[in-house]
Amino acid sequence: MAASSRRSSSAPLPPALVEELATGRILFASTEFLELSGYPSGELIGRAAAELRLWADQKASDPVLAGARSTPVRASLRTRSGDIREVLVAVQPGAGCALATVAVPVENGSRLHEIVQSGKLFLELVENCRDFVCVATLEGQVLYVNPAGRRLVGIAPDADVTGASLGDYYTKDGACFVRTVVHDRLVEQGFFHGEVQMRNPGTGEVIDVEMDSFLLPPQTPGDPPLVASIKRDVRETRRLQARLAQAERMESVGRLAGGIAHDFNNMLSVVLGFTDLARGRIPAGHPAAADLDEVTKSAERASLLTKQLLAFGKQQAIHGMAIDVNEVVRGLERTLRQVAGDRVQVEICLSPGQSVVSAVLLTLVANARDAMRSGGVLRIATGEEVLDDEAGHREALPAGRYAALSIRDTGTGMDRATLERIFEPFFTTKRPGSGTGLGLATVYGIVRQTGGAVQVESAPGKGSEFRVLLPRTDRPTPRSVQPLSRPAAAKRHARVLVVEDRVNLRILVERCLREAGYDVVAAESGAGMAEAALKADVLLTDVALRGPSGPEVAAELRRRAPRLRVIYMTGHDPEAARALKPSGRLLPKPFKPEQLLEAVRAELDDAA
Repeated sequence: MAASSRRSSSAPLPPALVEELATGRILFASTEFLELSGYPSGELIGRAAAELRLWADQKASDPVLAGARSTPVRASLRTRSGDIREVLVAVQPGAGCALATVAVPVENGSRLHEIVQSGKLFLELVENCRDFVCVATLEGQVLYVNPAGRRLVGIAPDADVTGASLGDYYTKDGACFVRTVVHDRLVEQGFFHGEVQMRNPGTGEVIDVEMDSFLLPPQTPGDPPLVASIKRDVRETRRLQARLAQAERMESVGRLAGGIAHDFNNMLSVVLGFTDLARGRIPAGHPAAADLDEVTKSAERASLLTKQLLAFGKQQAIHGMAIDVNEVVRGLERTLRQVAGDRVQVEICLSPGQSVVSAVLLTLVANARDAMRSGGVLRIATGEEVLDDEAGHREALPAGRYAALSIRDTGTGMDRATLERIFEPFFTTKRPGSGTGLGLATVYGIVRQTGGAVQVESAPGKGSEFRVLLPRTDRPTPRSVQPLSRPAAAKRHARVLVVEDRVNLRILVERCLREAGYDVVAAESGAGMAEAALKADVLLTDVALRGPSGPEVAAELRRRAPRLRVIYMTGHDPEAARALKPSGRLLPKPFKPEQLLEAVRAELDDAA
C-alpha cells in the first residue's frame, strides 16, 4: 500500500494506546494520544491507567479493559493538566492486552461511529504512524510492514515482503534475542516491551529500537497466532541522553577544576612573592640567583595551567569578539605551519566569518600534528553555518548564524571510548611527560563560554575533524590589560588594611607593604576593623573569604569610611570576579610583589 494513497490531509489520525488486561498497565501510546492527553511518553508507558486516574469515570469501569464492543463507547479522559475530555473509545482485545483508539465526538456522531467500527481509521493510523509497525507469525514470517518501517530498514515501497523472515532485519545478536527471549515472553505473557537492535541489510546500518510486541487473537478458529510489533527508533534519543550525561559530567569536572585552579593561584602567589623577595636580597652573581629564577619561571608556567583550568571551569572570562575569521587565520598562518611541522601539508580554505579565538586554533592544529607522526594533510577551513531550531536543539545552541572553523587531519583517528573523554581535563593519549591533557579541555571551556559548540568526528585509521561553531557578534574587542612597567614606592605614609584568610598569603602581602613603607593593619576577616578603617587609605581584601565576602566587608567598612579605596585580590579571572559586583580595582592572582605595590600606588594616585 503506498503511503501517499492512504494519507489524509483533511482529518487527523485517531489517538491510540495499548493496555495490559490483567493490570491496566499502559504498554504503548501513540504520538496523537500523547498530544491529546498532555502526557510525555515516559510518564505513561509502564504505569497503570488507574494509578494515573486516566479515566475520570474509572470507578465504574476502565473503557479499555472492558473488552471489545460492537460500537465505540463514551468515556471521560482526564488529561495531565486535570481537564476532562469526553471521548469515544473503540477496543480490540488481543492476547493479554487490548488496543484502543480514542476519538473526540463530532456533530455527525453516528458517522464517526461507523468509520471507527469499519476499521478504516485503524488502517490510517498504522499506515501513517511514524514508528515501525509490522505483523508477523510467531515464527517471524512477515505479513505486513508499514511505510515508516520500510523506510527504516530499507525495504522498497512496492516490494512484496510477505513470507520474508523478520530475522533478516535484526542484527545477529538481535535476531537471537527475538527468537529466544521475546518469543518465550510472548508465549507466556502475550506481550513484550524492551529494546533490540535492527539493521538495514542494504547499508549495514545498525538501528537501536524500543519494541512493543503483543499477540493478536486468531481471526478464525485454527489460525496460527500473529504478533503485532511497534518499534521506535531511539538512536537520536540515546545520542541526546549521552550528550546530556557528558555535559553534566563535564560541568562537575569543570567546577572541580575551577576550584583547584582558584586555590592553586593562592599558593602560586605565595611562591612567586617569597621567591621574588629572596631574589631581591642576593646579588646577581650569587649561585642561588639562577635557582630562584628557575623557581619563578616554573611558577609562571604553572599559572598558565591555572588559566586553562579556569577557562575549562567557566571561571575565566572569554569574550565574543568582532574578528574576521580569515584575518585570524592569515595572521597565524606562518605559526600554524610551524606548529604542524614539515611532514604535514597544510591546506587553508578561507570564507568570511567572525568570532574565533586564536588559542582554539593553535591547540587543534597541535593535536592534529601529533596525530600525523608520519605526515599527512591538515585542512583548515572557515565559513558560516546557519542553525535552524532542530539543528540548534541537537547542539544545545539557539538557532541563528554561527562562524564555523573546521580542522581536519588524515591522522590515526580515535575510537569511541576516546571520543567520549577527549574534553576531560588531564585526559591524554600521549605518552607520559609529553602533554598536560588540558589542551582540548581549554578549547571546550573557551568555546562553551562564548556560546558555541565543538563537534568531533573521528574513527580509527580515518583521521579526525574538529568543527567549532561560535556565535557571530559585533561587539568590539576588549582592550588588553597593559603590563605593569614601573616600580612603586610608597606614597606618603599611607595606611593599608589587609583582609586575607590564608595565613601565608596574608604574611607575604603584609611584609611587601611594610618593606615598601606603608603602615599595615592585617586580619583574616573584616571583624573589628571598623575603627582602623577611619584612619586607612586603602582596603586590600580577597574576594572570596570564609564568612562575609570581600565585597561585603568593603561595603560595611565604607559605610564608616566613605573615602576608603578598595582593591580586591582574586584567584578567579578579573572579569569573572566582577560577577560579584565589587566596586574597586581587581588584582588577579598569582601576583608578584611589584604588581601588588603598583596596584596600591595606582589606587592612591586615583584618590589624589
